[in-house]
Amino acid sequence: MPFNGRPVTAERIDTMEDAKIEELFERYEERLGAEMSKSLGFSLLRLYASAASKLLPLPSSRQTELVVDFEQDLFVSSALQSVCCEIYCRYGMFG
Repeated sequence: MPFNGRPVTAERIDTMEDAKIEELFERYEERLGAEMSKSLGFSLLRLYASAASKLLPLPSSRQTELVVDFEQDLFVSSALQSVCCEIYCRYGMFG
């Protein structure tokens, strides 16, 4: 991950001031949180599709289509992102 136009290395971090290290850590935390939220959201959609296929006459081969449909739905993806961010912030590594 570049920081201030240059790649981040262990040697570079060793020479940084505390304020710059905090700034770098905050950026890392934001990126990690976004990726974790995205991963959690995808897992929840897969879980829902799996449960739906058990309860409804939905063949397992159509589960992927259902997940894709949900990911493309703006309302569902926005609500899911909000829930996942809340879960991650409350129970995540940095919370």
